[in-house]
Amino acid sequence: MTSGRARPVDRLFALYAFLSGLSLLFPHRPSVWPLLAAIHLFVVAACLGWLPGRPWRSPAWLRELYPVLVVPLLYAELPLLNKAVWDGHYFDDAIIAIEGVLFAGQPSREWAAALPNVPLSEILHASYLSYYFLIFVPPVYLWLRRPSATRAAVFALMLTFFAHYLFFVYFPVQGPRYLFPPPGGAIADGFFYQLAHRALEAGSSQGAAFPSSHVALGVAQSIVAWRWMPRGALLVTLLTIGLALGAIYGGFHYAFDALAGALLGTFTTLLAFRIEPGTD
Repeated sequence: MTSGRARPVDRLFALYAFLSGLSLLFPHRPSVWPLLAAIHLFVVAACLGWLPGRPWRSPAWLRELYPVLVVPLLYAELPLLNKAVWDGHYFDDAIIAIEGVLFAGQPSREWAAALPNVPLSEILHASYLSYYFLIFVPPVYLWLRRPSATRAAVFALMLTFFAHYLFFVYFPVQGPRYLFPPPGGAIADGFFYQLAHRALEAGSSQGAAFPSSHVALGVAQSIVAWRWMPRGALLVTLLTIGLALGAIYGGFHYAFDALAGALLGTFTTLLAFRIEPGTD
């Protein structure tokens, strides 16, 4: 992880590992909690340079990009952590109530039924799947083309992720796909429709709906792109808009999840630029 003095992203990673690890002090922790606690403590010590011996010598690209590479692992442990705190209780009722007030209905259940258009569905589901592209491609592109901006971009990305992941641990919301059937009809035969649903069935973490980290990630990467990747910024922004609409249309997120994710993602990214401004 860190080699020598801890950087802002290393300290941020250590802080997240500590705060999320506190969930293992709650009474509903899983049987493997000692292993998880040890891993969290190791991460804190490694990120802060507290491990004995010489600093770990790692390639420069790995030192800059390691936080992004471990995002899937951090995401995978979320159900264990939020169940440790809440024992399988989720706060969907509160979000659904807010949804009804803000949108006078339930867009995540109504949009696809009102607009069962196959081309539209395919575009939105493909945009939703671009989330995986948006996580990894911009940081790698910056490392290859503008390495001086990579550190700030990764810090913004990880601050956005960690802020959302703490919500998922301490205020878990399942999202509509766990409570209601998916949109049906002709759109269900679409290639990207089926691919999106299969991807979520294979790797979705229960309780990780509010705020939408998908939307927040897209917003963060759009801001990063307009600052350091202007040639690709329009594409990233359009993918983000499609991702947000697709998250609702496909019944993956409540509309309030998407709205909250966009707002929180904007805040964390702008805050990150003040902490780790990077080089323009």
